[in-house]
Amino acid sequence: MKYLLIGGAQSVGKSESIYRLAQNLIKQNYEIVAGSIPDKFKDFKAIVQGTNQKRIKVTILLNTATDEERLIQELKSFLQQHNYCDIIISSIRDDDFYPRKSFFKIMELNPDNPDILEVPLAKITRRGDNFNTALKWYNKHVDYLLNHILKNKPFEI
Repeated sequence: MKYLLIGGAQSVGKSESIYRLAQNLIKQNYEIVAGSIPDKFKDFKAIVQGTNQKRIKVTILLNTATDEERLIQELKSFLQQHNYCDIIISSIRDDDFYPRKSFFKIMELNPDNPDILEVPLAKITRRGDNFNTALKWYNKHVDYLLNHILKNKPFEI
């Protein structure tokens, strides 16, 4: 299994980035085969299936919430129920913040595993009239970066 982890502190847009990524996969004809993706943003777990660039079937688990050990345990249980995923895309807290270490322990992952790619996100600190402009720019470029990563090795979707 390959992992794309979207990391960062609270309220940097990890879950919303995964939600937008899920919407993009649906537009690319990926079908929801387990869980659900809400019409409007809120936390979710879902598995989507589609074909990659080589026309090979790919199964992707998308998960937004990992803020508590209970949520990480729910992710692990969901994965065990649907243990046919090629790629897992999930949020994770940034280095040394709770419950980051619990994520790797509960999911039984070595953070140095070469099949894990982590993309760090940061906060938009602008205030006033510039905040929405900066946030729009930030989201656009995060989305581009995530889609670019997924289109290329090692994911190649």
